[in-house]
Amino acid sequence: MNWYYAVNQQRQGPVTSEELTRLFQTGVINADTLVWREGMKEWQRYSVVADQLAPAPAGVTATPQVKNEPLAPAPSGQSRAPASMGAAFKSDLSPHNLTSAREKRYYVFVVIVSLVVWALFACTIVGIFYAAVIGFFLWLGHGLLAAHLRAETIRVDERQLPELHKTFLEVCQQLGVSEPPRLHVLQADGALNAFAMRHAGRDFVVVYADMLEALGANSSAMKFILGHELGHLKSRHILKQVLLAPGMLFPLLGPAYRRSWETSCDRHGAYAARDFAGALQAMLTLSGGKHCGRTLDAKAFADQYVEERGFFVSLHELTSTYPTLSRRVSELRALQEGQEAAEAPRNPFAYLVAFFMPGGNLGGGVASVLVVVVIIGMLAAMAIPAFQKVRQSSMDKMCHNNRLMLTAALDQYTLENPGRRVWSFVELVGPGKLLNTMPVCPRQGTYSVRNTNAGATVECSSHNFGQPLPTIDLSNMPVPKRTK
Repeated sequence: MNWYYAVNQQRQGPVTSEELTRLFQTGVINADTLVWREGMKEWQRYSVVADQLAPAPAGVTATPQVKNEPLAPAPSGQSRAPASMGAAFKSDLSPHNLTSAREKRYYVFVVIVSLVVWALFACTIVGIFYAAVIGFFLWLGHGLLAAHLRAETIRVDERQLPELHKTFLEVCQQLGVSEPPRLHVLQADGALNAFAMRHAGRDFVVVYADMLEALGANSSAMKFILGHELGHLKSRHILKQVLLAPGMLFPLLGPAYRRSWETSCDRHGAYAARDFAGALQAMLTLSGGKHCGRTLDAKAFADQYVEERGFFVSLHELTSTYPTLSRRVSELRALQEGQEAAEAPRNPFAYLVAFFMPGGNLGGGVASVLVVVVIIGMLAAMAIPAFQKVRQSSMDKMCHNNRLMLTAALDQYTLENPGRRVWSFVELVGPGKLLNTMPVCPRQGTYSVRNTNAGATVECSSHNFGQPLPTIDLSNMPVPKRTK
């Protein structure tokens, strides 16, 4: 028997009787949640029909049947529940405390580290050059990503996916975003994700197509996802990722600061959704997938954060830029219950190992491509000047050796032919002569003999400033008369 249930004025389902009971036991729905199945004339509270499902769980008592506003049961339709359903959201969240205390605390240290590193960069021309090159590749990578979004993905507006567009505007209004960013839907081969970015003064929020299919266009879970991404934009995390990059690459500190971003944005999402059940459903979908996620036990998954510990789990947490999904669910449940979030102990040795691992890690999908572009640009910026210097030095040494070889041949010829001056290498180079072949300058320079009162020396037209070569003293040798 298939059941439907309403959360935050949004129909969910279908689910089986057993799944509906589990949703109640895990806190996704409560005794006042409206439910419906085929054959019922109108939607009823869960507490009214609980005896039809299974023995009522502890704490559920039957209540007199209450007429509720009918909801359209058609699976393809979207139905509205009574407005009283949305009033059940109770939380200490407000627009003034959406940023987590951890983010504020880590922000101070990241700023200090970043200012020191940027100051050192500014003191050297090489540092300024590298910063400019890195900035260029960041700009290039973001530009290509923005171009991909604008040309290849679905831009959501009144004409395209109007229901999602309406939900997005409601979330923007709830979070106080006066100028909504562009919303796009990206087909990502089954991946469940969303992200926010900024380029050339334009903000983008991108939702993967399978995430939209899993959560629905106007569900509270979708509002949580949209609110989470808007939280990144409201907190200027994209800009901070560039300006505070040195501090965010610092071991331990950088990943911890990035993890605090996600905590803050989860708070933004929960405040935007006004429904913790929808927020938890979104997180369980991210963890278990769009089919299994709806039947997962939020409490059991949250308990994994405390139960699954050890060195490698601790190391994974310390080096990751995202809190584990089990921790995020645990913190959302604590926020729902008005309690302090549990802080699971970590292996002390993991801190030591994590200290030698740089902050940050590669994300998935398009984000990985962007990071790879930046890394390649940084490596190229450091390697190309060094390569040019080594290549130049090698060419100089090769030319110097060629000149030494010609000077030795000139010296030998002068000793064997006293009184004769050499004006070219014709008498020195060739079959049966002192040199079989003429050395070639690696920079295509021309070798010549320069005779002075102090003697003769070999010069190169491309290496005039090379190391000085020994001069052959011809001062005591008679100078032959040149014939016309």
